[in-house]
Amino acid sequence: MTSTARKILRGAHLSVAAAAALALAGCGVGGPVDAGKKQEVAAAASEGRTLKLAHVYDAAHPVEKCGVATLKEELAGSGINIQSYPSGQLGSEAQALEQVAGGALDMSIAGPSFLGVWHEPAAVLDGAYLFDGVDHFAQTLEGDTLKRIYSELKEKSGLQVLSGWYYGTRHVTSNKPITTPEDMKGLKIRTPDAPQYMLNTKIMGGTATPMALGEVYLGLQQGVIDAQENPVPTIATSKFNEVQKYINLTGHLVQAVNVVTSASIYDSLDEAQKTALDGAMDAASASVRKCVETAEQETLDKWKKDGSITVNENVDRAAFMEQAREALPGQVSWGELYKEIQASK
Repeated sequence: MTSTARKILRGAHLSVAAAAALALAGCGVGGPVDAGKKQEVAAAASEGRTLKLAHVYDAAHPVEKCGVATLKEELAGSGINIQSYPSGQLGSEAQALEQVAGGALDMSIAGPSFLGVWHEPAAVLDGAYLFDGVDHFAQTLEGDTLKRIYSELKEKSGLQVLSGWYYGTRHVTSNKPITTPEDMKGLKIRTPDAPQYMLNTKIMGGTATPMALGEVYLGLQQGVIDAQENPVPTIATSKFNEVQKYINLTGHLVQAVNVVTSASIYDSLDEAQKTALDGAMDAASASVRKCVETAEQETLDKWKKDGSITVNENVDRAAFMEQAREALPGQVSWGELYKEIQASK
């Protein structure tokens, strides 16, 4: 048996085991089971296949409230059920993606930098100041360049990108105002544990400190790190405004998160299920963008009014942008691709 066949077989066994575990949990193993509960479990089983999806974002985040919720709604009656595990229940972004690659998990949500570990050009979307705005970002995700990159990723790793969702525009929070790259010097800034995030922070002038998202609040509170960078909805749901004085609108990254499965899982679906899943992903992508853009504006307006964190709009973005666009291409393998996407707007 080839290694690919072993992976597919192992994935099939794990999926069966996961389905059995869910069914047993639903039956209340260890206690009395009434007839009504048996009927509910039987009905659920007859509805089709359950796919486990994991991500690191809080259950109140638009990724879960809008994206995953829309997936479930759109897939109702299709023969596919989504079982979501938010808040890092099944591990970090990198760990969940590895579980998908290894067949232990059906789907995960991962940023481009994490995909770049498997195929370097996929990290290009996380290059600082790549996009001029959300429309340029969305146009690129739908374009031939990204389709080619994702096809190469699938061929190289077996990971298949199902959709790209607008995660938000990343900004830096801190306990002092940040206006220019000079203000970043000496600051220990938390980043996700992926090389591109750390490089972005270095290019912008700060000192990158990788840390899991779930540890950041305490790290800021205890002074282990000085600052962090994230989109507004993540800052809000993680309550970083409680332990930071400023949100500095650097806008250094207009970012996607990707819904990823394995080629073996996708290929195991029948044509009707594939069509339903593809359509649900498109609907979820549109829903997440709307929710994130609304949350970004409403949250910033709220913070400006209540003063729970100072919104610093006096950021010299041109200086940051010039510094990043000059330094970044020479430090990554996909520098020409970065320039190509910038020129495509």
